[in-house]
Amino acid sequence: MGFEKVVLIGVDHNFSSKGDANKTVVSEGDDPNHFMPNYFGKGVKWQLPDLDTSEVGYIMARDAYRKAGREIVDATVGGKLTVFPKVDYNSLF
Repeated sequence: MGFEKVVLIGVDHNFSSKGDANKTVVSEGDDPNHFMPNYFGKGVKWQLPDLDTSEVGYIMARDAYRKAGREIVDATVGGKLTVFPKVDYNSLF
């Protein structure tokens, strides 16, 4: 798409639910891992995140962007991702 700069927003890279990556679990009620408590309704099957593998992909994206003279930054408030340079969310608007 030709973007010179990509700003990530909302990449918390942190989950309250713990367990083996990609393990299927069943939601038991309110979802503490997403911006809305009803993101997964009760009884919904979903897989626990694989944050390590996600980071591999983020590093590949960061390196490819840098090689092309472009940039990815992270403006997530309170996020735990450390792969990209942080920027202040409020400074963007």
